[in-house]
Amino acid sequence: MNSNYLLKIVFIKCTFLLLLILLQGCTSSYTVKVSSFLDSDKPVKITPGTVLHVADDKEAKNPLLDKEVTKKLENMLKMKGYSISQSDGPHYYVLHGYGIGQERTVTRSLPVYQPGGTATVTKTGPSGTSYSTIQLPGSTTYVPYTTAVTDKWLSLKIIDGKDYRDSGKVTDIWIGEASVTGEGRDLRYMLNYLILGIFEYFGESTGKELAVNIREDDPRIKTLMAR
Repeated sequence: MNSNYLLKIVFIKCTFLLLLILLQGCTSSYTVKVSSFLDSDKPVKITPGTVLHVADDKEAKNPLLDKEVTKKLENMLKMKGYSISQSDGPHYYVLHGYGIGQERTVTRSLPVYQPGGTATVTKTGPSGTSYSTIQLPGSTTYVPYTTAVTDKWLSLKIIDGKDYRDSGKVTDIWIGEASVTGEGRDLRYMLNYLILGIFEYFGESTGKELAVNIREDDPRIKTLMAR
Protein backbone atom coordinates (compact mmCIF):
# COMPACT_ATOMS: atom_id res chain seq x y z
CA MET A 1 0.00 0.00 0.00
CA ASN A 2 1.67 3.27 -1.10
CA SER A 3 2.16 6.27 1.15
CA ASN A 4 -0.11 8.57 -0.91
CA TYR A 5 -3.07 6.25 -0.39
CA LEU A 6 -2.43 6.08 3.37
CA LEU A 7 -2.19 9.86 3.59
CA LYS A 8 -5.51 10.20 1.73
CA ILE A 9 -7.25 7.81 4.15
CA VAL A 10 -5.87 9.68 7.17
CA PHE A 11 -6.96 13.01 5.66
CA ILE A 12 -10.51 11.78 5.07
CA LYS A 13 -10.82 10.43 8.63
CA CYS A 14 -9.50 13.67 10.14
CA THR A 15 -11.89 15.73 8.02
CA PHE A 16 -14.82 13.57 9.11
CA LEU A 17 -13.93 14.01 12.81
CA LEU A 18 -13.50 17.76 12.36
CA LEU A 19 -16.90 18.04 10.68
CA LEU A 20 -18.55 16.18 13.57
CA ILE A 21 -16.94 18.55 16.07
CA LEU A 22 -18.14 21.58 14.10
CA LEU A 23 -21.65 20.20 13.85
CA GLN A 24 -21.80 19.72 17.63
CA GLY A 25 -21.10 23.43 18.04
CA CYS A 26 -23.89 24.45 15.66
CA THR A 27 -27.58 24.69 16.41
CA SER A 28 -29.27 21.79 14.69
CA SER A 29 -32.88 21.44 13.64
CA TYR A 30 -35.38 18.65 13.07
CA THR A 31 -37.45 18.19 9.95
CA VAL A 32 -41.00 17.23 10.89
CA LYS A 33 -43.14 15.81 8.09
CA VAL A 34 -46.74 16.93 8.57
CA SER A 35 -49.93 15.92 6.79
CA SER A 36 -53.41 16.97 7.94
CA PHE A 37 -56.98 16.47 6.78
CA LEU A 38 -60.37 18.17 7.18
CA ASP A 39 -63.71 16.47 6.60
CA SER A 40 -64.83 18.03 3.31
CA ASP A 41 -68.46 17.02 4.00
CA LYS A 42 -68.43 18.83 7.32
CA PRO A 43 -65.84 21.62 7.08
CA VAL A 44 -65.41 23.29 10.45
CA LYS A 45 -63.14 26.21 11.27
CA ILE A 46 -61.36 25.54 14.57
CA THR A 47 -60.51 29.10 15.56
CA PRO A 48 -58.65 30.39 18.65
CA GLY A 49 -61.02 30.69 21.58
CA THR A 50 -62.70 27.37 20.77
CA VAL A 51 -63.17 25.19 23.87
CA LEU A 52 -61.25 21.89 23.61
CA HIS A 53 -60.62 18.96 25.91
CA VAL A 54 -57.51 16.79 25.49
CA ALA A 55 -58.60 13.26 26.31
CA ASP A 56 -56.27 10.82 28.08
CA ASP A 57 -55.35 7.63 26.28
CA LYS A 58 -56.89 4.99 28.56
CA GLU A 59 -54.93 2.24 26.80
CA ALA A 60 -51.51 3.92 26.98
CA LYS A 61 -48.68 1.50 27.83
CA ASN A 62 -47.08 4.20 29.96
CA PRO A 63 -49.82 6.28 31.62
CA LEU A 64 -47.27 8.66 33.16
CA LEU A 65 -45.77 9.45 29.76
CA ASP A 66 -49.27 9.92 28.38
CA LYS A 67 -50.09 12.32 31.21
CA GLU A 68 -46.98 14.28 30.25
CA VAL A 69 -48.00 14.34 26.58
CA THR A 70 -51.53 15.47 27.46
CA LYS A 71 -50.13 18.37 29.48
CA LYS A 72 -47.84 19.41 26.60
CA LEU A 73 -50.76 19.36 24.18
CA GLU A 74 -52.77 21.53 26.56
CA ASN A 75 -49.87 23.98 26.86
CA MET A 76 -49.55 24.13 23.08
CA LEU A 77 -53.27 24.77 22.66
CA LYS A 78 -53.08 27.61 25.18
CA MET A 79 -50.12 29.11 23.26
CA LYS A 80 -52.30 29.02 20.13
CA GLY A 81 -55.16 30.83 21.91
CA TYR A 82 -57.56 27.93 22.51
CA SER A 83 -59.51 27.41 25.74
CA ILE A 84 -58.99 24.18 27.68
CA SER A 85 -61.88 22.40 29.38
CA GLN A 86 -61.17 19.94 32.19
CA SER A 87 -64.83 19.02 32.54
CA ASP A 88 -67.59 17.72 30.29
CA GLY A 89 -69.08 20.01 27.68
CA PRO A 90 -66.24 21.11 25.35
CA HIS A 91 -66.97 21.93 21.72
CA TYR A 92 -64.46 19.31 20.62
CA TYR A 93 -62.30 16.54 22.04
CA VAL A 94 -58.64 16.14 21.03
CA LEU A 95 -57.47 12.52 20.83
CA HIS A 96 -53.82 11.60 20.42
CA GLY A 97 -51.51 8.70 19.68
CA TYR A 98 -47.74 8.35 19.33
CA GLY A 99 -45.07 5.73 18.83
CA ILE A 100 -41.75 4.71 17.32
CA GLY A 101 -41.13 2.45 14.32
CA GLN A 102 -38.70 -0.40 13.83
CA GLU A 103 -35.03 0.53 13.59
CA ARG A 104 -33.61 0.29 10.08
CA THR A 105 -30.23 0.91 8.47
CA VAL A 106 -29.76 3.57 5.82
CA THR A 107 -26.73 4.57 3.77
CA ARG A 108 -25.75 8.22 3.60
CA SER A 109 -22.78 10.09 2.19
CA LEU A 110 -20.49 12.67 3.72
CA PRO A 111 -18.83 15.27 1.45
CA VAL A 112 -15.09 15.52 2.05
CA TYR A 113 -13.07 18.28 0.41
CA GLN A 114 -9.49 17.50 -0.54
CA PRO A 115 -7.24 20.50 -1.36
CA GLY A 116 -5.43 20.43 -4.65
CA GLY A 117 -1.70 20.05 -4.91
CA THR A 118 0.83 22.29 -6.61
CA ALA A 119 2.50 22.17 -9.99
CA THR A 120 5.56 23.83 -11.44
CA VAL A 121 5.14 25.80 -14.67
CA THR A 122 8.18 26.27 -16.87
CA LYS A 123 8.34 29.23 -19.24
CA THR A 124 11.11 29.64 -21.80
CA GLY A 125 11.63 32.92 -23.62
CA PRO A 126 14.26 35.24 -25.06
CA SER A 127 15.46 36.11 -21.58
CA GLY A 128 15.82 32.50 -20.53
CA THR A 129 13.81 29.99 -18.58
CA SER A 130 11.62 30.84 -15.57
CA TYR A 131 9.79 28.63 -13.13
CA SER A 132 6.61 29.30 -11.14
CA THR A 133 4.41 27.28 -8.82
CA ILE A 134 0.64 27.22 -9.21
CA GLN A 135 -2.11 25.84 -6.99
CA LEU A 136 -4.23 23.14 -8.55
CA PRO A 137 -7.99 23.04 -7.83
CA GLY A 138 -9.23 20.80 -5.06
CA SER A 139 -11.86 18.10 -5.31
CA THR A 140 -14.79 16.84 -3.28
CA THR A 141 -15.37 13.17 -2.71
CA TYR A 142 -18.39 11.58 -1.05
CA VAL A 143 -17.65 9.00 1.60
CA PRO A 144 -20.55 6.57 2.22
CA TYR A 145 -21.46 5.48 5.73
CA THR A 146 -24.34 3.57 7.30
CA THR A 147 -26.42 4.55 10.31
CA ALA A 148 -29.49 3.24 12.13
CA VAL A 149 -32.65 5.40 12.09
CA THR A 150 -36.22 5.18 13.37
CA ASP A 151 -39.48 6.96 12.61
CA LYS A 152 -41.01 8.76 15.58
CA TRP A 153 -44.64 9.75 15.02
CA LEU A 154 -47.57 11.63 16.53
CA SER A 155 -51.19 11.69 15.45
CA LEU A 156 -53.94 14.04 16.61
CA LYS A 157 -57.65 13.88 15.99
CA ILE A 158 -60.38 16.43 16.69
CA ILE A 159 -63.83 14.92 17.18
CA ASP A 160 -67.25 16.53 17.67
CA GLY A 161 -67.96 17.00 21.39
CA LYS A 162 -71.75 16.87 21.24
CA ASP A 163 -71.88 13.70 19.13
CA TYR A 164 -69.48 11.97 21.49
CA ARG A 165 -71.37 12.99 24.64
CA ASP A 166 -74.82 12.19 23.26
CA SER A 167 -74.15 8.79 21.69
CA GLY A 168 -70.45 7.96 22.01
CA LYS A 169 -70.14 8.48 18.25
CA VAL A 170 -66.70 9.49 17.04
CA THR A 171 -67.23 12.16 14.36
CA ASP A 172 -63.85 13.11 12.94
CA ILE A 173 -63.49 16.84 12.30
CA TRP A 174 -59.73 16.99 11.69
CA ILE A 175 -56.84 14.52 11.64
CA GLY A 176 -53.17 15.46 11.77
CA GLU A 177 -50.11 13.24 11.35
CA ALA A 178 -46.47 14.12 12.03
CA SER A 179 -43.24 12.14 11.90
CA VAL A 180 -39.50 12.59 12.30
CA THR A 181 -36.91 10.19 10.90
CA GLY A 182 -33.49 10.15 12.52
CA GLU A 183 -30.95 8.48 14.72
CA GLY A 184 -31.73 7.70 18.34
CA ARG A 185 -34.80 6.19 20.00
CA ASP A 186 -35.76 8.93 22.46
CA LEU A 187 -39.45 9.29 21.62
CA ARG A 188 -40.15 11.28 24.78
CA TYR A 189 -37.71 14.00 23.71
CA MET A 190 -38.78 14.03 20.06
CA LEU A 191 -42.45 14.44 20.97
CA ASN A 192 -41.67 18.09 21.74
CA TYR A 193 -40.71 18.71 18.10
CA LEU A 194 -43.54 16.57 16.74
CA ILE A 195 -46.03 18.69 18.70
CA LEU A 196 -44.53 21.95 17.47
CA GLY A 197 -44.54 20.68 13.90
CA ILE A 198 -48.10 19.36 13.83
CA PHE A 199 -49.49 22.54 15.40
CA GLU A 200 -48.20 24.60 12.49
CA TYR A 201 -51.28 23.29 10.66
CA PHE A 202 -53.63 22.53 13.55
CA GLY A 203 -57.23 22.53 12.33
CA GLU A 204 -56.15 23.03 8.70
CA SER A 205 -55.78 20.78 5.68
CA THR A 206 -52.25 20.70 4.30
CA GLY A 207 -53.36 19.21 0.97
CA LYS A 208 -50.11 17.25 0.85
CA GLU A 209 -47.24 16.24 3.10
CA LEU A 210 -45.23 19.29 4.16
CA ALA A 211 -41.84 19.64 5.84
CA VAL A 212 -41.56 21.85 8.94
CA ASN A 213 -38.09 22.67 10.28
CA ILE A 214 -37.95 23.10 14.07
CA ARG A 215 -34.75 24.38 15.67
CA GLU A 216 -33.45 22.29 18.53
CA ASP A 217 -33.32 25.39 20.74
CA ASP A 218 -36.81 26.61 19.81
CA PRO A 219 -37.91 28.84 22.75
CA ARG A 220 -41.42 27.35 22.69
CA ILE A 221 -40.03 24.11 24.12
CA LYS A 222 -39.79 25.65 27.61
CA THR A 223 -43.43 26.75 27.51
CA LEU A 224 -44.44 23.36 26.18
CA MET A 225 -42.77 21.61 29.11
CA ALA A 226 -44.22 23.88 31.81
CA ARG A 227 -46.02 21.99 34.55
